Amino acid sequence: MNDPAQPLRALSCADDYDPNSMPVQKAREVIARFLDPVTATERLGVRAALGRVLAEDVVSPLNVPAHDNSAMDGYAVRFADLEKPLKEIGTALAGKPFAGKLGAGECVRIMTGGVVPAGADTIVMQEHVKAVQDRVTIGPGHRKEQNLRRAGEDLAAGQIAL
Repeated sequence: MNDPAQPLRALSCADDYDPNSMPVQKAREVIARFLDPVTATERLGVRAALGRVLAEDVVSPLNVPAHDNSAMDGYAVRFADLEKPLKEIGTALAGKPFAGKLGAGECVRIMTGGVVPAGADTIVMQEHVKAVQDRVTIGPGHRKEQNLRRAGEDLAAGQIAL
């Protein structure tokens, strides 16, 4: 820490200023004379590319995630139906989507990564649900689109990945 008793002149770096020193722009020009720009490119495997610089952007050809999916194990529901008991009409597993469409008063059991069924707009965590046979009751305090990961949310098709 600087001593507040020191004079301002002693704290500055101007006391060793050389009026004959080279200006920054001139120094850059001198340095540039000794550099050879890289113009060639080569194809390498990813593991061999460590420490290298990309010759061009890598653009994602697809959405990541590829489809709307669940961020939690729980139930895919219509937010508008949360205040009434729902009928469980099926299951959506990661890799095995529910084939139907969610209607009024219905829900689908869904696992993390499962494709969100048509008609659903919210995922309620299983810990917030009371399920008895095919009847599901959900308590208050939920938000529309909670626990739902949208297609392309991490990386959209056409977006620069690297």
